[in-house]
Amino acid sequence: MKAIGNKDFGNGKATFDNGYGMFLNMFDYKLKERGKYFVKVDKWYPSSQICHCCGSVKKFDLKDRVYTCDCGYTGDRDHNAAINILTEGLRILQSL
Repeated sequence: MKAIGNKDFGNGKATFDNGYGMFLNMFDYKLKERGKYFVKVDKWYPSSQICHCCGSVKKFDLKDRVYTCDCGYTGDRDHNAAINILTEGLRILQSL
């Protein structure tokens, strides 16, 4: 990691973005080699705004840490988002 901040390699967001993109490409390659799939969920997918129980959509501020839905579900917003991302990833995988 020290080499990334070195002046010879340049410094800035582009350097880190390229490294991450390269990692994702290698990760995808290794998964395909083993017969697995790499599924990307759209970064604009509103995972933290959808109730994973009933599917209703509610707008929340980032400061709101607890997700409360009209269906009665109450829980951590990040946990709700993780379940929604898993569900969306499985949906994308089934459509392949």
